[in-house]
Amino acid sequence: MTSDEERRALTALRFNWAPTPDDVWKPAPFHVAALHHDVLRTVLDSFAEADRSADSSPVGVAVLGQRGTGKTHLLGTVRQEVQQRGGFFFLVELLEARAFWHSTAMSMLAGLARPMPDGTTQLRTFLRKLADRVDAPRAVRRAVTGETELSRPALDAFVDLTRKANRQVGTECQDTLRALVLYAGESAALEDVGYDFLSSSDEEEPGTRTAWGLRRNRRAPQEVVRDASRLLAMVAPTVIAVDQIDLMVAQSVKATTQEVRGEIDWQTSLLLEQVASGLMALRETTKRSLSVVSCLPQTWRDVKEQATDTVQDRFREAAPLKEIPSVAVGRELVEKRFAVLFEEVGFVPPYPTWPVHPDAFTEVVGFTPRELLRRVDTHVRACLADGEVRELRHLLHATGDPVGAGPGAAPVGRPSAARLADEFGKIDSRYAELIAAADPAPALSQQYEDVRVPELLTAGLTAWIGAQDDAVEAFSLDPIPLGGKPALHARLRHSLDEESEDEEHWSFRAICAPHHIAALNRIRNAVTAAGLTEGIAKRKLFLLRSADWSGGARTREVLAAFKRAGGETIAFPAADIRRLAALEQLIRYFGLETLRPWFADRRPAAEISCLRQALGGDRRDRGTAVAIAVPVTGAGPATDAVPGTPVHRDAGPPTVPVPNMPTTPPTVPVPSLSPPVPVPSPPTPSSPNPAAGPAPAVESVPVWPTGSDVRGRPAAGIDPEQLDLGAVPGRPEPLRIGLESLRRHTVIFAGSGSGKTVLIRRLVEECALRGVSAIVLDPNNDLARLGDAWPAAPGGWGPADADRAATYLSGTEVVIWTPGRQSGRPLAFQPLPRFADVLDDPDGFTAAVDAAVATLAPHARVDGGTDKARLGRAVLREALYSYARTGANDLRAFTELLDDLPDGVSQLAGAPKLAAGMAQLLKAALINDPLFGGVGTPVDPGELLTPAPGRRARISVISFVGLPDDPQRQSFVNQLQLALFTWIKRHPAGDRPLGGLFVMDEAQTLAPSGTVTACTQSTLALTSQARKYGLGLVFATQAPKALHNQIPGNAATQFVGLLTVPVQIEAAREVARAKGTDVTDVGKLRTGQFYAAVEGGRFVKMQAPMCLSHHPRSPLTAEEVLQRATTPPAGR
Repeated sequence: MTSDEERRALTALRFNWAPTPDDVWKPAPFHVAALHHDVLRTVLDSFAEADRSADSSPVGVAVLGQRGTGKTHLLGTVRQEVQQRGGFFFLVELLEARAFWHSTAMSMLAGLARPMPDGTTQLRTFLRKLADRVDAPRAVRRAVTGETELSRPALDAFVDLTRKANRQVGTECQDTLRALVLYAGESAALEDVGYDFLSSSDEEEPGTRTAWGLRRNRRAPQEVVRDASRLLAMVAPTVIAVDQIDLMVAQSVKATTQEVRGEIDWQTSLLLEQVASGLMALRETTKRSLSVVSCLPQTWRDVKEQATDTVQDRFREAAPLKEIPSVAVGRELVEKRFAVLFEEVGFVPPYPTWPVHPDAFTEVVGFTPRELLRRVDTHVRACLADGEVRELRHLLHATGDPVGAGPGAAPVGRPSAARLADEFGKIDSRYAELIAAADPAPALSQQYEDVRVPELLTAGLTAWIGAQDDAVEAFSLDPIPLGGKPALHARLRHSLDEESEDEEHWSFRAICAPHHIAALNRIRNAVTAAGLTEGIAKRKLFLLRSADWSGGARTREVLAAFKRAGGETIAFPAADIRRLAALEQLIRYFGLETLRPWFADRRPAAEISCLRQALGGDRRDRGTAVAIAVPVTGAGPATDAVPGTPVHRDAGPPTVPVPNMPTTPPTVPVPSLSPPVPVPSPPTPSSPNPAAGPAPAVESVPVWPTGSDVRGRPAAGIDPEQLDLGAVPGRPEPLRIGLESLRRHTVIFAGSGSGKTVLIRRLVEECALRGVSAIVLDPNNDLARLGDAWPAAPGGWGPADADRAATYLSGTEVVIWTPGRQSGRPLAFQPLPRFADVLDDPDGFTAAVDAAVATLAPHARVDGGTDKARLGRAVLREALYSYARTGANDLRAFTELLDDLPDGVSQLAGAPKLAAGMAQLLKAALINDPLFGGVGTPVDPGELLTPAPGRRARISVISFVGLPDDPQRQSFVNQLQLALFTWIKRHPAGDRPLGGLFVMDEAQTLAPSGTVTACTQSTLALTSQARKYGLGLVFATQAPKALHNQIPGNAATQFVGLLTVPVQIEAAREVARAKGTDVTDVGKLRTGQFYAAVEGGRFVKMQAPMCLSHHPRSPLTAEEVLQRATTPPAGR
């Protein structure tokens, strides 16, 4: 074990010992079943009672515990259990008692946007279950769940079916039901209509609600909660948990001075009465719902004593949460966290709780979970700061023995002042470059502010926290909101008193909407979410807006009340956005641990005017600040820095841009930046950014190098002709393959747990290092991290792989595309190939027509085996030949030709009638499936394979999150392959070994054996034709027997990994036996072991290396994929 390994392992031990409400929604891999088992059983027993009920709600449960005993963690476990049992969960963060119902309604809206265990949001899960409950037809079900475009008739039909299933609920809650369906829609405009109604906001544009059957009047928040609960109760029970009561009481009690203590008592009494009334009304208002309140015992005691009604009649108290009851539980709390964190960095500890010695746990009884984790965290941080690994042997007092005490002890290592100066200089330079290149436009767009601004503010506030020295641990940030319509874009919390859980808050909300009603709705929702209340100084809200507010009377009235409550409007200039975007990229690529000392020394957040105005600068005395020269390029507001002018943090004469070195060692060690982790360049016109709107039409740059352009060129030190596949047991040299051999295609047969995904990724990465771009189909969301750096070097890397990974990340542009999802990075292709490009190639022309017939036949209902289908298919083929010879490829124009088939086009009797019928079916398909019609900005396939200037390669990952079923995926892949086929003919690789790579995971669903799909013909055409133009295909499948037999026959390179299904094992052995080898142990292979046959040779066993990009155990959720798709490529 080396000191670097220990340092990496200790650095990975990050503890969230003070979870925020948002942590309730995260998976809980650290849950210890023996801790608070009785309380959890009480809550789940009550939930089961709600499940058995038709519509009534059981008595609520009060979960009580002192600080640090695990109240928030318990709620997270409840959420997980409830969702796994088919129920719904909502967390109400109550900060202002007078806004109880508005807070509850807003929290339910936010909760509906949260994912269930399968990745689908609670809202869409509810709508799907309700559609099943009312027996909705498939077309209606798909429309209301957001799978297809929503229409008014489909919405009316759904509401009518709900009314028939439950007349009272369907009639009284129809407006809320309509709004929920709109809120689930893919269209941002529909989502806004639904969200504004459900948040009790005014209608932005007159008529938008009535167009969907909604009444114009606002519905009160309590009515929205009641309606939503009644609708949810039709399909499943619900848990509504109320949190943050302690915080609200603490902030209110200490809001004024001691001199007016009587008034404080009166205000507190009123506050507690309002809380109690809200909690009791919640149970009465909701149906089939369990109300859970979580707070300190003293707060609950005050609620019971101050409330005029008897709240205890409506809530039962669970057994109080207590301290850690035994040594075994304390040890398990630490073991579970360490196991996950160590595994992420590939570290095997000497014993599970290292460096916490097993003897230390003899003192754990009586600690709260938070106290234990804090004690361990303090020890780990001290080891890192002192440069020495020590075992923690006592929890009650600070002692620790050096690991391996004696001459052989391994210090963790601490960077010298000279090394810090060098590393800070590298970060300074990169930061200046990123500021100059950042694009502020997305953050200033109403369409993208809810996605972009939270990311930017989180980066800026993280940097601000990092500059607070010893106060760092007292500050925390709410996580970036995922999905939905966040009321706030960021919230900074400052812990003031752990006993009462008192906090100070700074909340932020950018408002770019020009329409006055839209702006007012956002202000109201932000005020509620922030808990902004006149007289409560600990809760602050800052609205970020550079444009003037409307001058209308209503706007002036709302803003005046906002200002009286302590709110403030702050300008949000482009200069601030550039710096925030640069910080975001620095954190993403250098890592937070690396940047902590730089944050403390450089104080980059102090340059950002909106943060400086909101937070008042650093909370400490500082010496001389350090200036970083920032050459700002591009046009910007007049307030921006003059291009090329150095920007200084403090007034006074310019300082020399040299790090201000600390006189004492930093508290957290700085990992080496040699070589530095690269940060990709910002997006260029060839890197489409959805936040900037449709990309201008540009001519695709060829994917081979011209002149001094680095695109398509191999990286320095990389063999341009060959790549290593893996280590072969008993051989000194690895198994190698020529890059040009990949033209003759590759097939991978391997099941779950085989390492198939890692092999695919490493193959794509090695090609990118040689300047070869790739298109990667991602059906399982596990390839979208191809642009992510590992947080620490994983196991399975070779000696040079760290440098190799840095080179790969710096030279490769990874872009995520989401066909079918406008909220991501949509992708569309014309359904017909570009016939004009193959008019002079008889074979290519025939292949293009065959592929077009395969595309259109299913939609025209002529893909069957009946006589009518065969006749129709013949007419379709003849019509396509006639139309294609003109060089046109517009599907709508072709349907018009079919509708009035010219004489002489077909030899068959009755052809005009058959053609007219097909024309109507194709027109209907264009209406029902916009993606089939190529709706959206069409993308030239060259865009997918053309890197931005300064990059060697582009990897276009095409996610299927917007294509939920196989027919949609097959139709889209067919369009992609048709477009790709014609493009490569115009842009062959020429003398290059390999022009591009096209990777198809789960290929058996696209080109199966024995069944013809919409993309079978185009897949086989590519398989036979692509090699001569320099495009290599990679097919991966878990089911070799299910893959079309022409594909393995056309693949010169084959891999066989772990398979567990007997029929698939036998199919793989058949393939191997055809090459003179029998892979008898294919069912016993370990992860990463494969049999490989290169260039038609015999199979040999090899161990594949770990991929260069981050590959954790769990794939991304759909929401995470969409978020990455909307992030510019340079932002990952």
